[in-house]
Amino acid sequence: MSVKQDKIEYGNPQSLNYQLSISGLEVPPTAKTNKRLRKPKNLPFTKPPLFTSKNYEMTATGAPIVSATQAYLKHPDWSEYSNGSLYFQKPFGKGRYIEFYILHKQEHQPQYILDRAEHQILEQYGVMAARLHAVFATYAAGQAEPWKQPFVLRGSELIKTLKIYKSKKLTKSQRLKAIADLAVVVGTLGAVIHWYEGELNLCIKERCLLWMVSVQEYSQPNLFGEDDDLCEVIIRVQPGLWTYNFLNSQGEQSKTALYQYGFIPKQVFDLDPHQQKLATSLALYIIQNSRAHKNGVYTVHSLLSNVLPSYQIEQAINDYRYGWRLKENLEEALLILKDKVGIKIDFDDKTYPLWLRPLWAMPDELSNLSAKERNQELLGTKRLPDNYIQNVLLPAKLILKVSVQSQNHLSKFETQKQQTAQEISQHETKNHNAHTIVSTYKIVKTHSQAQATPQIFELSQTSELTGAILRQIRTAKRISQREIARAVGMSQSWVRDIETEGSDKVVAEKYAVKLKEVLGLV
Repeated sequence: MSVKQDKIEYGNPQSLNYQLSISGLEVPPTAKTNKRLRKPKNLPFTKPPLFTSKNYEMTATGAPIVSATQAYLKHPDWSEYSNGSLYFQKPFGKGRYIEFYILHKQEHQPQYILDRAEHQILEQYGVMAARLHAVFATYAAGQAEPWKQPFVLRGSELIKTLKIYKSKKLTKSQRLKAIADLAVVVGTLGAVIHWYEGELNLCIKERCLLWMVSVQEYSQPNLFGEDDDLCEVIIRVQPGLWTYNFLNSQGEQSKTALYQYGFIPKQVFDLDPHQQKLATSLALYIIQNSRAHKNGVYTVHSLLSNVLPSYQIEQAINDYRYGWRLKENLEEALLILKDKVGIKIDFDDKTYPLWLRPLWAMPDELSNLSAKERNQELLGTKRLPDNYIQNVLLPAKLILKVSVQSQNHLSKFETQKQQTAQEISQHETKNHNAHTIVSTYKIVKTHSQAQATPQIFELSQTSELTGAILRQIRTAKRISQREIARAVGMSQSWVRDIETEGSDKVVAEKYAVKLKEVLGLV
């Protein structure tokens, strides 16, 4: 072999026979680096996260809210239409009822909803959907006209508020995907409302979605062809038109609509919906029902039947093992409500005997005894009575009241609302063509015949504009926050923050001048 051939065959690294291997110096292959694009900027403005500066938030508590919560929690009790679709009906007496149904198999919905039966959707997302439904109700209650005003939420903030999907096994992208799927499910709940209020001369039979939900998923494209990772989810929610009849403050004043609300504490969303499912369900129901059920008196049966499927109560009645388990679960849930949510619990002395109460509600001298010794002391026998679940526990009464702080918030809000109504009544004018002048920081409502007539508001040059005054005048003139923001050249969230967080603060002069011009106050 020639030297030239030798160089070609053995000196060329491209030759198949050319190999160089040194033991112990093997280099592992370099891992591919996924180069990401920049995160999206200028995402839509979002509502501020709940409970950022306070532990209580105002929330809607009308019949559609309470009954929708029950529909999510009691999914086995849904009935079936003749065509196989499910519905859940909640009667309220006097011919009033609300009927819920699932609106799925739509072209714009994800494939997992199209492929699943309705009972599977309800079973998987029940208590989680009820919690997100409560969040939507809280944001809707903060709007002057929720039937006109959609609100925007960020998925990352919702995960923090709901404290769900906390498993370290899930990536941020997977958590965002889960919250997006949950929002879509809540957006499939429709309602048929058949309502009549004699005092308000209000008769409704309305079919609408409870919440109209749109989900936008923002992802970072993977340049190597792998699955995209979500970096944010934007959820737009438009409250259904049912809010016009059940969450309408101006309609309440004119006796043509209802305005039903309450206050929900932060601690409700701190509960683990999986490990503390019964306590979570009871907390949502009690708080949402507190306005309509002011005395707070429940029987154990009426309380449980509103959050548990009927078959679970039947099992407890027919099998003492299920009955004992239900009693233990109830006592644990009540303790959580008392210690973590701040709900006050009192047991009725006549119907809820001492031997039936949980250990934490007994005197120390009894709770420290063994079960047999305690039964001997209280019953004269070591055994509990036969059929005590059905005959004693379920009919027993207890009084459940929301926390003192929540009651104070509600009382304060009621007082402010009554004062505003009195001030409106005092300043009501009979001349619908006359100009309305605001000089005392109070809203003035014209006669109903003059509502279509343009109103002129005037403030003196020395008058100071606060967030509360801004909101009152803007609402009276039926101008949205978005319209104000555009005219001033600011964001909608800026206007919202002035009206809520800065309601008692004076608006800076450089902004106040412009706001007065936009509102026609000069």
